[in-house]
Parts: sequence; structure tokens; C-alpha cells
Amino acid sequence: MKKGNRFLKFLKTPDGWFCCLLWLFTVLFIVGAAVLAARGADGWIASLLYACTAVFLGYSVYAVVIAVPRIKARVIRRAKRHRFTANFVGSYGFRTVVFAVGSFVINVAYAVSNAVLAAVVSSVWYAALAGYYLTLSALRFGILLGSYKLRQKLGTTPEELYFEKLKIYRGCGIFLLVLEVSLAGAVTQMVLSESPVLHTKIMAIASAAYTFYKIALAVYNLIKVRRYGDPVLQCFRNINLMDAAVSLLALQTTMVSVFSDGGTGDMKALSAFCGFSVCALTSFLGIFMIVRAGRKLKRREVKEEDERTE
Repeated sequence: MKKGNRFLKFLKTPDGWFCCLLWLFTVLFIVGAAVLAARGADGWIASLLYACTAVFLGYSVYAVVIAVPRIKARVIRRAKRHRFTANFVGSYGFRTVVFAVGSFVINVAYAVSNAVLAAVVSSVWYAALAGYYLTLSALRFGILLGSYKLRQKLGTTPEELYFEKLKIYRGCGIFLLVLEVSLAGAVTQMVLSESPVLHTKIMAIASAAYTFYKIALAVYNLIKVRRYGDPVLQCFRNINLMDAAVSLLALQTTMVSVFSDGGTGDMKALSAFCGFSVCALTSFLGIFMIVRAGRKLKRREVKEEDERTE
């Protein structure tokens, strides 16, 4: 009885090597069941395999729910031993800046790859995308540089630091309007010329999954960053939202190119609508940031003027 209770307790709190073996066998069972299903196998062996797959899959999901918090706590404890990883797991602002640096590198890589594709296939469409990503890279770099210079200022009060960040926020809004011009050029080329089909169906589907994940993450972070009230972090999140919208636009073009039967003429109106909707979103974000920052900075100027006259 005690052994039975001990075994049930072990199953309730799986951990370590047991979870690794469990997930490995679950994958093997899923692959085996998929192979039998593809071959149309029937009989008691196939039924037994399907039943085992269902049991292992269900328990694996349970193990993930139980084990992941423990694994996460263990990773955080180890991460806090080092300065960089401790800041990464403990500071949302630091984590946002680190991801912004990664996004900057990816944008530069996108700009270079699209420029190479433009030269290889003689495509104005890819040249326009290269120009857009180059402009986006410049925007990210400018915000990172401004944020770095702010951290180097000594003796700055939190209030002064906030208003300096507002100036970066306003500058980001102005640059978004410049970026909108570059994006409008890319959209125009997308509508007037056809994108060369350089994607397979599998790549297109994988790109769709990544794009929807990117959009969901951008919206989640845009909502989350509001609680911190940091204008620089809001800059990064607004840019991510706009970039996710552009990715959705590129995905729509890719899907039409890959899955259409050659009659893409009817889709040009849809492409134009989606493209210029993204341009409108970019303009809205830019104007919103300029107006919001301008109002707060104006209030500060009025307050300082009143204090001087008293």
C-alpha cells in the first residue's frame, strides 16, 4: 500500500530525467501512430498503439504543467548568479532593450538579404523592401543610441530622465512618418509588380505561423508595457507592432504568390487595401506619439515658466 502511495505521489509530481524519458517516448508513440494511420493499419496492435499514444500524450501535457514552473524556478535561480542573466530575468526594461538589439540585427540582415535578392532576380519589389528594412534599422539604432546616452548621464533626476525619454519618444514618432514614406514605396511596388515566387508551400505555412505568433506577441507586449510608463520602452513596442503589421502584409503577398494559380490580378485591390492600411497605421502611430509627447513637454515648459515668474 505504501509502495502504491509512493508511486502515485511520484506520478503526481514528475520531475527530472523521468519527464525527459516521458516526452521522448511520447514523441515516439506519436510518430508510430502517425505512420500506422498513414498506412491504414488496423487490428488490435494499432488500437493498442493509439491507446498508448493517447495516454502518454495526456500525461505529457500534465507533466508539462507540473514540471515547467519548477524548471523555470531552477533556471531563474541559476540565472541570478550572473549579472547579465540576472538583469535579463529580473528587469523587463533590460529584457526589452536586449530584444531590441536582436531585432536591430535581424532588420539589418533582412535589409542585406533583400538587397541581394533584388540584385539577383532584378526585382524592384525586393529593392523597396530592402529600403524599408534599412530605414527601420536606422530607427531602432537611433533609439538604442539615445537610450544608451541617457544612461551615461550622471546626476539626472527621475523626472528629468522621464522628459528626456519623452524627447526620444517624440523623435521616434517623427521618424515613423519618414518610415511611412519608405513603406509606401514598398507597398506601391508590391501592388504594381509581382513578387518573385521564392517560397515553397511548407515555407509559406511556417512563415504564416511565425507571423501570427509575432502579431500576438507584439499586441501582448504593447498592452504590458503601459504599466511601466517608460517612453523608450513604448517606442520599441510601437515599432514591433508596426513591424508585425508589415510582416502580415508580406505574408499576404507570399500566400497569393505561392497558392494562386496565376490569376493574381484580382488580388491587387486587396493587396493595395492591406498595404495602405499598414501605411495608415504607421502614420497614426507616428502622429499619436508626436502629439502625446508634445503635450507633456509643453505642460512641463508651462510649469517651469510659472515657477520662474513666481
